Amino acid sequence: MNKSFKIFLNIVIIAAVGLVAFLVIRNFMTDGKVQREIKEIYDLIYNSDEETYDLETIYTKLDDVVSNDGYAIVEIVAKDYLSDVFDKILELEDIINDERMNDVLTVTNYKEDGPNFTDTINYLDETKQKVLNLKASMLGDLEVNTIMSYIINEDLEESYIDLYGTLEFAKESNINKNKENIESAVDSFVSQIEGMESVIDFLIENKNEWEINDDMIVFDDTSLSNEYNDMISSIR
Repeated sequence: MNKSFKIFLNIVIIAAVGLVAFLVIRNFMTDGKVQREIKEIYDLIYNSDEETYDLETIYTKLDDVVSNDGYAIVEIVAKDYLSDVFDKILELEDIINDERMNDVLTVTNYKEDGPNFTDTINYLDETKQKVLNLKASMLGDLEVNTIMSYIINEDLEESYIDLYGTLEFAKESNINKNKENIESAVDSFVSQIEGMESVIDFLIENKNEWEINDDMIVFDDTSLSNEYNDMISSIR
């Protein structure tokens, strides 16, 4: 082996090692770029200190793609998942914050729908069923199989699938925390609805024992008035 060939071989080896190092570093940096992008969106959805969502920022980030090649597919799929989840979070908030819920135990509603409260009963029943169905759907979205189903059929190399599995929403601790938060929010809301249903049932059962006088509900019997007030206090 002559000297020139040795020099050429060394150059080839150095170039190959350099290329491998470059690809490893590039992939590492791209992994981090995707992870940071998804974490930013995740934090805007789940960890924001603001009382309302920054919808413009969230939807802009969900629509943008900051990576390339297989990484772009991972990013797009992850954002598809977060978009589906976020839609249901907003739907849940709309149900919980429905203004009509605040009117159920008001004199205005007692006048309009009492003493049989047909519309009120239907509204409470439908709302409770709707929120329980949504809870089941949201908890289903937090199952690992559901999360991974977004990426599994994309015909990607295993490394890309592994990257997807490391993203913020796929971490076990976050999955468990989000499940607890959903269950807590929905269970609390359902408990509130059931408390309202109890009050409405009470008013129906005693419909001949109360009336509206000067925009106040007045009972014929003090014990009924006390029971009503206790029920209202327990809900609030």
